[in-house]
Amino acid sequence: MKSVVVTGGFGYVGGRIAQKLLTDKYDVRVSSRRNAEQIPEWAKNRIHWGNDLAALCQDADCLVHLAAPNETFAAKNPDRAIRETIDLTQAALDAARQEGVRRFIYFSTVHVYGHLSGTITETTPPQPKHPYAVGHLESEKRVEAAADETMQTVVFRLSNSFGAPADTGAERWSLLVNDLCRQAVCEDSLTLSSSGLQWRDFIPLADVVQATAAMFEAQALTRSFEVLNLSLGKSMTVRQMAERIQARARLLIRPDMPLFVTETDAQPEMPPLVISNQRLLQTGFQLSAKIEPEIDGMLEFCTSTFAAET
Repeated sequence: MKSVVVTGGFGYVGGRIAQKLLTDKYDVRVSSRRNAEQIPEWAKNRIHWGNDLAALCQDADCLVHLAAPNETFAAKNPDRAIRETIDLTQAALDAARQEGVRRFIYFSTVHVYGHLSGTITETTPPQPKHPYAVGHLESEKRVEAAADETMQTVVFRLSNSFGAPADTGAERWSLLVNDLCRQAVCEDSLTLSSSGLQWRDFIPLADVVQATAAMFEAQALTRSFEVLNLSLGKSMTVRQMAERIQARARLLIRPDMPLFVTETDAQPEMPPLVISNQRLLQTGFQLSAKIEPEIDGMLEFCTSTFAAET
């Protein structure tokens, strides 16, 4: 049985990854500062967890590192967020190195590129503007420096992932799709606080999970260090995504679910955004998840979560 350590394994993306690994019969270990009462039900008696990362890494095959302050925290506490992001990454690298982990997968963000427009590939020079992205780019440099013949390292630059979290403890209501689904359930309407004409690359969490599994299942990487955009490879506007959510909410919640747009006279951003995923596809991985099931899952999650409040 292969063993995988997931830092941030009770978080928004990490929870879905950990659940997938459990389903696939991996020995899953989660680094967490939570106490026993805070461990989600799906994980109890099924995973090893704790805050001693070195102990969790003993005889592990792979470490997936997601633990980091989110973009909301980073905006309010920029210096602290940058420092904590780097420190958490270095601690994970040190533990993996100490215990002989052979593969290290780091979740970064496409926001290291700065303003997202036009066509972006892994060779596009990073120009991070937000402290959240600055911290991740600095962490990427440490991940690259740690790569050698004994430990292969991979950086995933994740675009806008969406879908239901593993449990209610992973609160990420600032994310667009999550917020709109919450609005549909709690307010019986959807409201965009902008024109919605911004281009975004939305990737279903199911594809994020599958790509992660494929990366640590790969027998050998062609290079000791690899950077991969983890994206859908095509974009839609924020308004188009809102309309997709509206359509599913009309089927599942309310037939006349309205969508309100705050700014109606703005001009669309040009050209459309393309965050290339060709390097990822060249590894043999194929995107297969559909948008609607992830939206439906989030609407159902919100219905269950907020049923007592509405």
